[in-house]
Amino acid sequence: NLSEVNQLKLFDLASSSPSSVELSSNSSSSLSDEIEFEGASDFLSLLREAHREILANPSPHCQRRHSNNATKEKDMKVEVFNRAIEVDWIGRNISAVEPTWSSPNRASCNFVALAFPPKRTLHAALHQKTYISLFHTVNQCDGSFQWERDKPITCLGNNFGGTLGANTEKGCIAESVGGYQTMLWNKQNSNDALFHCLKHYLRTDEVLRMVNVTPYMESVVTNLTKTDYIGRRGYSRRDIDWSTLAFFHWSDLALKSTGILESAGITTSEETVGSMLRLMSAVKNGNNTALTKCVEGLRPPPPMSGKTNNTSEEERIWKETGAYLSASTMQQSPSSLLRSFPGSLHGVLPPSPTAIYSVNALLGTVVNVDSEAYYPACTAYWNAMLRHHDEGAPPKNAFVETDLEANRNGTIFASLKKTPHILRNEIIKTCAEDESKCPYPTYDLVIDVTQVFCGAFFHWMIETWPRIGPFLDGLLAENMPNNFAIRVGCVSSLEEFHPQFFDLVGLENITLISGEPPVFAKEVIAPTEGFSHSPLLNYWNLVVMRQKVIANLEPIEKSEYKTVLVIIRDASRRPDTFIFNNKFLKELSDGLPDIYKVVPFRSSDKEMMACMACQARAFTTADVIIGSHGAGLSHTLFAPRGAVVMERVAKGDSGIYSELAFMLGMKYFPMDIEERSSAIFIDLITFADGFDE
Repeated sequence: NLSEVNQLKLFDLASSSPSSVELSSNSSSSLSDEIEFEGASDFLSLLREAHREILANPSPHCQRRHSNNATKEKDMKVEVFNRAIEVDWIGRNISAVEPTWSSPNRASCNFVALAFPPKRTLHAALHQKTYISLFHTVNQCDGSFQWERDKPITCLGNNFGGTLGANTEKGCIAESVGGYQTMLWNKQNSNDALFHCLKHYLRTDEVLRMVNVTPYMESVVTNLTKTDYIGRRGYSRRDIDWSTLAFFHWSDLALKSTGILESAGITTSEETVGSMLRLMSAVKNGNNTALTKCVEGLRPPPPMSGKTNNTSEEERIWKETGAYLSASTMQQSPSSLLRSFPGSLHGVLPPSPTAIYSVNALLGTVVNVDSEAYYPACTAYWNAMLRHHDEGAPPKNAFVETDLEANRNGTIFASLKKTPHILRNEIIKTCAEDESKCPYPTYDLVIDVTQVFCGAFFHWMIETWPRIGPFLDGLLAENMPNNFAIRVGCVSSLEEFHPQFFDLVGLENITLISGEPPVFAKEVIAPTEGFSHSPLLNYWNLVVMRQKVIANLEPIEKSEYKTVLVIIRDASRRPDTFIFNNKFLKELSDGLPDIYKVVPFRSSDKEMMACMACQARAFTTADVIIGSHGAGLSHTLFAPRGAVVMERVAKGDSGIYSELAFMLGMKYFPMDIEERSSAIFIDLITFADGFDE
C-alpha cells in the first residue's frame, strides 16, 4: 500500500527488487497545502549509491557480450547497457505496453527513485475541501473527453486534457452545464405530469383547444435527448429560466411526435413555430395562472449540500441560471481515469512522482538507437521529436547528427565511418573518458525536463517547469553540487522567462540549457511525472510548486477589499476586449458590493508581463478570477483556496482549468463564450463567495 510507505525507495527496475533506505521526517504539519516527500534532501547521494550497486551486479538483459574471437565464454567482453526507462504520459513504465520499441524483457537497466508523500500528507490531500459544480459545457463533450479503459495507455492512445467526470460523451453531457439540469429535470418529471401542464395551454389556445388530447396521452414521448437538451455554452443570462425552457423543449417534442399538431391542421413550419410562441407567451406573461404555476412546479430543487447566507438568493440563482455548488473532497473526485488506474493512490490521486538516474548520457534528439532511450517520454513524444509518425516501428534515420560534420573536425570522429550504433557508443565512451575530445557541450550533472510541448506558456508552466517539484528540496540542499544544470530541450519563445520561473522556487542563478542540440551529461536525473496535459495527473508536481512559490513570495499584503481579477487579452492574437472592456469593468464594479475591488490584469501591461513574480503575486491575492480560456488562467495555480474562477469557454476547449480549480479547492464556473452582460458574473460571484459547507 503506497500510502503506508514513509521513505524514499530506489527501485532496480531490471530485477524489480527494491532496496530502501529508511528516512525520517522533521515536519509535523498535516496541512494539505504543505506537501512533503520523504528523503528528498539527501536523494543525490542515495541515487549514486544505488547505481553503484546495480552496476556491480547487472541483470542479464542489461549486458551485451562480445566474443572478440574468444573461444571461451569467460574471455568474452561484457558491456553493460546504460539505458533509461521508457514511461508513458502518466509516468508509468511502458516496457510491457505495446507498441513500444523495447520488448518487455529489455526494461530499464537503471532505476527509478520514487518520492513518497508521508502518510499524513496523503491523508490531508485526500480530505481537503474542494467544490463540485459543472466541469464542462455540453459543447465540450466531444471525443476529446472520452477515456477508453481498454485502450493501451500510450501518448497516441487516449485523452490528454480534462480527466474529470465521466469517460463517455453521454456521461460528460450529464455532468455539464445544460446537460446536468436536463438530467435532473428528466428524472423528476414523468410524461403524465408534463402532459398535465401542457393541457393547461391546449385548453386555452385559439387553435389547439378544439383538439381532444385524451387519445394522445398514452403516446410515448422520449425524454429530452442529446440534441434536445437545454443547450448551453456555459452559464449565461436568459429571458426565461432554464426549467421553463426545458418544458418548451419537451412540449415541442410532444406536440410533434404525438400527432396533436396534425390533428389541429397545423402542418407547416410557420404554423408550428406560431403554436410554440403562443405557449411561450402564455407562460412568460402569466396570463394563464394554472399553466404558470404548473410549469413552476417542474423545476427540481437545487442539488446543494452547502448553505449560503440567503436561501432565497440560492433558489433564485438555481432558477435563473441552473448554477450550483456542492462541497466535496478529493476522496470524492469524479475521475474515472484515476479510479480505473491501478497505480493511482487510493484511486483518486496520481502515483507518487518518480525520477530516473543515469550516468554518461547523451541528451538530445539522438534517441532509441538499439532500443536505448536516454530521457523518459513515450511513443508519441519520440515520434514528435524525430518528426516520425509511423506507430510501432523505430524511426528511420534515428541517429540525428545535428551538424555533426562540423563538430567532427579536429576530433577522433573526423574519419569515423561506422554505423550510428557504433558511432554512438564511441561518442559516449570518448565523452566519458576525455571531455576535451567530446563533440558536444559537457556537464557534470543535468536535470532533464525535456518534453515536446514546452514552448507554449501553459505547457511550460503546468507540465514542464513543475516536474522538479517533488525533488526540489534535494536540489536546494547544501550537499547538492553547485554546477548542475537544468535542460529544457526545445526552442521556446519563453526562454528569456525560464530563469524567473526557477527563481520563484529558490533556484537562483541556475544554469539552463535550452534548445534541441545534444549535450553530454556525466550524471542525469530525469523526473518522469508531468507529461500530461491534465493538471490532475500532474497533481504532486503542481501542489509542491504552488507551495514553494507562495512561501517565497511572502510576505503577501492582503487588501482590505476582496479582489476581482479580470484577465484582459488586449495585446493578444486572441483578444477578448469586446467582452472585457471598460464598460464591463465599470458595470462589474458598480454592481458588486462595496467590499469587492475590480482589478484588470492586462496583457498589454509590459511591466507586469515581464515580471513572473509580479504575475504570481497578483493571483495570490485574487478572491475572484475572470478570464477567457487560455494560458493566463495557468496562474490560477497560485490563487487562494476557495477562490471563485469564471472561465469563458468555447466549443472544443478542454477542461484543464476546471480541473486545476477543482484540485486546488476553488469554485469553478464555465461561462458562455458570448455572454456580454456583467449581471450573470455579479450574481455568480456573490452566490459562490457566500457559499460554504
